[in-house]
This record gives sequence, C-alpha cells and structure tokens, in this order.
Amino acid sequence: MKKLLIKEIKLSLDAHIIIFVILSLTILVPNYPPVASIIISLSGLMTLFPRNLANKDIEYTSLLPIKKMDVVKVKMLFIGLVELSALLLAIVGGLIRGFLYTPSQTPTPNIINAFKPCISYIGFALLTYGVTNCILFSLYYKNPFKKITGPNLISLFSALILSIIITIIIVFVPILSSYDMYGLIAQFGILLSGGISFYILSYVGYRIGAKKFNKIDL
Repeated sequence: MKKLLIKEIKLSLDAHIIIFVILSLTILVPNYPPVASIIISLSGLMTLFPRNLANKDIEYTSLLPIKKMDVVKVKMLFIGLVELSALLLAIVGGLIRGFLYTPSQTPTPNIINAFKPCISYIGFALLTYGVTNCILFSLYYKNPFKKITGPNLISLFSALILSIIITIIIVFVPILSSYDMYGLIAQFGILLSGGISFYILSYVGYRIGAKKFNKIDL
C-alpha cells in the first residue's frame, strides 16, 4: 500500500491541488471566516477525478497486481492526506492570526469577525472532510467513467452548507470558542468527536465506494 500511495502522489498531486492547499492560509486575513479555508482546500480536489479519467488512472491502476478495492483505498488515503495537510496549514495560519490580530484591529464587528480561530474549528473541519469523503466516494465509484461532475458538486455543496452551519454554531455558542475550563473541555470534546467522525465517515465512504467499484467490469 505504501508503494501504491507513492504512485498516487506522483501521478495525482499537481499544481492545482498544491495551490488550493496553500490557500488554506487565507485564514490569516483578519475578517475572513476561518471555516472558509475548508471549502478552498476541497475545491482543489474537484480537479482530481476529471484529470484521473483523462489520464486513464483507473485502468492503469487496475492492471497492477492489487485488489480492486485497493484502487479505492489508495484514492481515499491520498485525499485524506491532502485534507490533513490543508488543515495543518490552516492551524498554523490560525495560530499566527491569533498572535497578530486582536478584536480592536479588525473592522467593525460582525458575525464573521466574531468567529475567531479556535480548537473547535479543527474538530468541525475534520467532520466536514469526513462528510465530503463519504458522499464523494459513495457517488463517484458507482460509475467512475461517467459520473464525475455530480459527485464533485454534491459533495462540495454539502461541505459548504455544513460550513455555514458550523460558523453559526460557533458564533452563537460562546463556550465552543472559550478558553476557560469548561470551554476547553467542550472544544477538546469537539476535536475528539471530529477526529473520530473523520475516520468513520471516510471509512464508510471507502467501503461503499469499493463495494460499488467491485461490481464494475473493467
């Protein structure tokens, strides 16, 4: 699997994905909603499957001495690696933003400015990635040679809706961005739940996708 993942990185990682991962640092902008960096990084992945189709990636990988489900597994591992890399950059950017800016340095208060980077953001970001992966793989591998646009748009739109809900929740539930004792307990609870959700949802998406892909006659 390690060699297969290296192959995936070499063939699938291109400038589009790298640029959109780096754009996670837009979290540094004072009045920019941190949760938007989730959507930016996912937008870069929208070019992955169309490009793989043009390069006949599935046909090539299927010719290797591996199980068909490994084709789906390595794609999930690659996407998960990209998502976690984008999240790591966003965390670094959030820490820098926290040190550089104070509320008095931002424009007039509004719902966006009130939403400062916090630990809860990481947990919710992981949840969003998990939901996106589950939807994308469940839909895409039903027919990976034709249905590309639909799964991409549906998963991205779902992530957008979830991001809006997350923003509203964190803004109007102060304990989720508080750093007192109870706030930290709540935030680390969200972080743990988000991490577990990311793993479970991604795994479910992989299993559903692999089951559908196994039925396809290559």
